[in-house]
Amino acid sequence: MLLPPPEPATLGPEPWPQRLLRTHVAERWRRIDAQEKTPRVGRVSARTAAVVTAIVAAVMVTFLRFTVMDRAVQVSIATLVEVAGAALHPSLGDLLRRQHLLLINLTWVTGCFTCYFAVPGLVVHHVFGARLADFYLAPRAYFRHLPVYMVLFLPVGLLVALAARNPEFLDAYPFYAPHQGWLDLAVWELGYAVQFLSLEFFFRGFLLKGFGAEMGSMAIVAMVTPYCMIHFGKPLPECLGSVVAGLVLGTLAMQTRSIWGGVTIHVAVAWSMDGAAVWQKASLGR
Repeated sequence: MLLPPPEPATLGPEPWPQRLLRTHVAERWRRIDAQEKTPRVGRVSARTAAVVTAIVAAVMVTFLRFTVMDRAVQVSIATLVEVAGAALHPSLGDLLRRQHLLLINLTWVTGCFTCYFAVPGLVVHHVFGARLADFYLAPRAYFRHLPVYMVLFLPVGLLVALAARNPEFLDAYPFYAPHQGWLDLAVWELGYAVQFLSLEFFFRGFLLKGFGAEMGSMAIVAMVTPYCMIHFGKPLPECLGSVVAGLVLGTLAMQTRSIWGGVTIHVAVAWSMDGAAVWQKASLGR
């Protein structure tokens, strides 16, 4: 006589970590797969786009590491700009020489813009035959999700406010200390914002869209590794935090098809850190 199969065990309530991963990661990534996996990117196949994206990304990150981030290169280019300005008019040369440190920092910004935005943008337009807007540069659902990004910024903003009282923080920030007054600080902060826009386009636009047609949501995982690597040399918590930030911002960028949330958070954090340092130094008379 055959015995009936045993009754399936009654499952208890789903553990909250599993429920959190299912609702906020797995389901989001399934929706991303459904909307992003396509046979072509512009006029090239999805696989070709992924290969070209990987090669361009590797070359640009290498160029950044060995050229753009080289202080000697930055100083040389800034000096050339000063010499060129003096050749045009002596007063212009004097003005540029007084802004030598600002020019060095803006040389870094220009290099980041070239590697993170200009070159990938040319690849998108001329190789892929696609629009930059399709690589998450359009605002699209950004404004609808703005409260999410504000919530993400709140704990970081609190940490910045607490850290601003630390002497080591004041020694490191602001990233550029103004020497000529508020005007050059404002110019620098605008350049700083351009750098973050370029960075977000590269990692959360060019890489995600370039990989996404072939890999879907796994493009987020592929993007996180080089994003973490550009933080090498920073404190260990910042490097580890970049992994979490890359996963979160990558997921939101692919879900909203917009990089502007990541731009908002990066610029808000950078400006709040510099602003907190300037305010704290002023209050201490430094």
